[in-house]
Amino acid sequence: MNSNLFIAANGHVTLDFGDHENVLYQKACAQLEKLGFTRRGTTLHGLDEGIKPSFFRAGLEILTGYDRWSGSYFLATSGEGDVILRHLYADLLHSL
Repeated sequence: MNSNLFIAANGHVTLDFGDHENVLYQKACAQLEKLGFTRRGTTLHGLDEGIKPSFFRAGLEILTGYDRWSGSYFLATSGEGDVILRHLYADLLHSL
């Protein structure tokens, strides 16, 4: 179980978990909820990928999904989202 931080094609941070629905992903979801984020949307499944409900807080959105290469992931859509995902990643590393 591992997680990795990258810059995605949209120029913002993506936090990948390597496996679909691994323990760190669940822990990260719980952390975002503690930070006041709520989830909106539905899960859509594709052949090798899917979209999960996004996290929202005061106009800030963090996208979630999965694919066969990244596993489950979070994707920031703004600079503020980048900061949150970087802090979340650091917290996950310290909890191992």
